[in-house]
Amino acid sequence: MPTRISRPQFSPKAFKFLEELTNNQNRAWFAEHRPEYEEFVREPMKSFTEVLSEELANNEVPLWGDPKKSLFRINRDARFSKAKHPYNMHASGLFTRTGDKHSPGVLYFRLDPLGSRCAAGYLQPEAHILKKLRQGILDNPAAWISLEKSLKRKGYELDYSYTLTRIPRGFENVSVEVERAIKLKGWIIRKQLPRSIICSKNVIKEVSSFAKDMLPLLSFGWHALEKFAD
Repeated sequence: MPTRISRPQFSPKAFKFLEELTNNQNRAWFAEHRPEYEEFVREPMKSFTEVLSEELANNEVPLWGDPKKSLFRINRDARFSKAKHPYNMHASGLFTRTGDKHSPGVLYFRLDPLGSRCAAGYLQPEAHILKKLRQGILDNPAAWISLEKSLKRKGYELDYSYTLTRIPRGFENVSVEVERAIKLKGWIIRKQLPRSIICSKNVIKEVSSFAKDMLPLLSFGWHALEKFAD
């Protein structure tokens, strides 16, 4: 079934609203401008979620999002944060195998005046998930090395900025070739999306194509989680 990608998903007014929200972090302003948020940010994000889910299915990428459950709220929970502004200054959502934000192995999309992007992988995984991902690398280091090389040929690289300084306990005897990967705190690859793409009908194909490129990485992790299930 063809997807509904004949028109742009987002208007430049989405960025205008988010920029103004950045400078007006108060509930009175947001209440007054809520109709703009609904029209230019919330509803387009919901539509984007539906249309991208269709496109992913058509491309046999087993990820989807639910407009009611997959999008993050604009309101921030600032109880445990030093930054006390009440609203997020971006809009974002997750696509997973189950449509549940907590399912491991995700596609992430972020609409942001400071730089929109998509990302994929295992973002900030819980300790028991991360251990199984590492076991997957240890179980088949040659496959992991081949995967990283394949991703690099397509122009992608894992983010190695979130890493341990030492080998985690239980993985001391890993080969030198995958030692760096074992230290990772998560598997994340990002792609920046310029406004010219976000505000065009090509945004769906751009993000869907990225997701398809990321499928080998996600599948490597899913296989590890299944093989080393409790």
